[in-house]
Order: sequence, then structure tokens, then C-alpha cells
Amino acid sequence: MIVDAHLHLDCEKHNSISDAAKKLEIERVNAGIDHCIVLHLLAQGYSSLEFCQAIKPYPRLHGMVNVDPLGESALIELTNAILKLDFVGLKLHPRLQGFDLGNPKVEALVKHAGSLSVPVLIDAFPDGTNLEAGFSPLAFASLARRCPSTKIIVAHMGGHYVFDFMMLAKRIPNMYFDVSYSLLYYRGSSLPGDMVYAIKSMKSNRIFYGSDYPDRPLDKSLELSKAVLVENKLSVEMTKNLLGENAADFFGLKYEY
Repeated sequence: MIVDAHLHLDCEKHNSISDAAKKLEIERVNAGIDHCIVLHLLAQGYSSLEFCQAIKPYPRLHGMVNVDPLGESALIELTNAILKLDFVGLKLHPRLQGFDLGNPKVEALVKHAGSLSVPVLIDAFPDGTNLEAGFSPLAFASLARRCPSTKIIVAHMGGHYVFDFMMLAKRIPNMYFDVSYSLLYYRGSSLPGDMVYAIKSMKSNRIFYGSDYPDRPLDKSLELSKAVLVENKLSVEMTKNLLGENAADFFGLKYEY
């Protein structure tokens, strides 16, 4: 069971969002990936409806909707996306969307996601822009504490803040992670080993595999990620959990076909 729990449509290389979804489905099949959690991004210029219609022909592609938490109709937009368009969660990107995790409107939207029984995935890669803006694992932890009924997925496992996030998650049960981008971005440094250490420390619970496609082709990302896990001696059982079984249980995805 392989689940890619963090990827996007490659809208830059294709003439339409439908073509991007079709290409992703072809790559999914060729890579041997059972399910994909595809993240809608308002920054790509497509509405939630357009995104939903593009992936709908492919039942193994499941969308998480991107909503502007500062917008007047944010709660209604999320409700419609979940109840009418079959999105499986909410995607938030503080850097691209220009908001602070401490904003009360963000908290209200995240709590609303919990009331709809869907998770929230929040970008947590500490690039230079985020660092200059005061990136802190404590902001994510505080939000999770204030929204205990909402499952919050910290994307990219917090990059080089992985140990801080790991220690916080040991005390905050509604914090989850995906390893997308970071696991391969930091190759050649100690960080991939640090991430695997964190996976082991958390007994591979609450952590999902992700490719961050189209950063790399799906098959290449999976191949390189498996190599990192083997190199750092992650057990077969924990590898199975990370690569698919955790996400399958979390999102209620089917094992049998």
C-alpha cells in the first residue's frame, strides 16, 4: 500500500488543469502508487470547483481544498468544498497566502475543519522568507493546542526544525506530519537521518509519505525516498506505515481493489 499524501497538479507544464490531472493519474499508475492526496492551491489560479472537476474522473486522486482564511466567506467555502465537492481536507499555506497562524480568523477556520471532521494540512517549510517572517514551531503547536478537535498535518515535517516539532508532537496528539520535500531536499546533510530518527522516535505514528510532486516525477521521488529510508535503517514495519498504511487509515482509503 503506497499513498502519496502531499502533491500538487503540475499546471505550469500543461495547457489545462484537466491535462495536469490526467498526467498525474498516468504517473500515479506507472509509479505503483495506490492513492494520492492532491493539494489545491489558489495561487495556481484555479477555483475549488475547477480543481474538483479535473480530478473527479480519477477515484484514486483525493483533493484538499485551499481556502483564504482571511476571506469573508471562508467558513462557507470550506463547508461547500467538503460537503458538496468531496474534498477530504483543508490546505493552508501561510507564506503564499500571507497570513499569521495566530490570527483569530485562521483559528476559526481550523476549528471549523474539525467540526466537519476533516484534517488541515499547513505548509511548514522554513525557507528564507518564512524565517525572516519569524517562523516558529511554537506557532504551529499553539494553533494545535487551541484547536484540539482538529487534526493538523505539519507539512514537510518542519524542515530543519524537525526535532522541535517531534518533541512538541509528543505532547500534542492532534499534530501529524508529512515528510514531503524535506526528506530529499536536504540530501547530503545530516537532516534526512534526523528525520528518520524522528520517525523512529515516534514509532512511525502520525507521519505520512509525500513527494511534493511536481518537484520530481512520482516514481523518482518514491525511489529516492525509499533509498533514504533504507540507508538510515528504518525497519520494514515502520517503512510500511510511513509509505502508505498510516495515510490509508487516516484518510479512510481502501486497501482492496
